[in-house]
Amino acid sequence: MWEKVLGIVVQFVITGALGYAVASVKAYRSKLKKKEVNEQLQNEALKILLQAQLTNIYFECADAQKINDYVYRNWTNLFKIYKSLGGNDYCEMLSHKMDSWKIVKTGILLDK
Repeated sequence: MWEKVLGIVVQFVITGALGYAVASVKAYRSKLKKKEVNEQLQNEALKILLQAQLTNIYFECADAQKINDYVYRNWTNLFKIYKSLGGNDYCEMLSHKMDSWKIVKTGILLDK
C-alpha cells in the first residue's frame, strides 16, 4: 500500500514540476516576444526622430545651399544611424541634394 501512495506522490510531484516548467517556458517566451515588439517600436520611433532632425537641418540650410562643417558632420552621423536602422530613401534623396552644397569651415572641428 505504501508503494501505491509513494507512486501517487511521485507522479504528483513530477506532474507539478512539468507543469511549472511548461508555464515558465511560456512566460519566458511571452517576455521575449514583448521585448522584441518593444525594440521594434523603439527603432521605429528613433527612425522617425532621426528623419525629422535630418529634415530640419536640411531645410535650415537649403536656401543658402551651404552648411557649417560641424552641422554637416552631425548630419552625416545621424544619417548613418538612420540608414543602419533601415530608414527609407527620403533622407538619401536629401543627402544627394546636399552633395553640391558648400561646406563652410568654422574652425570648430579639429582637422586630423
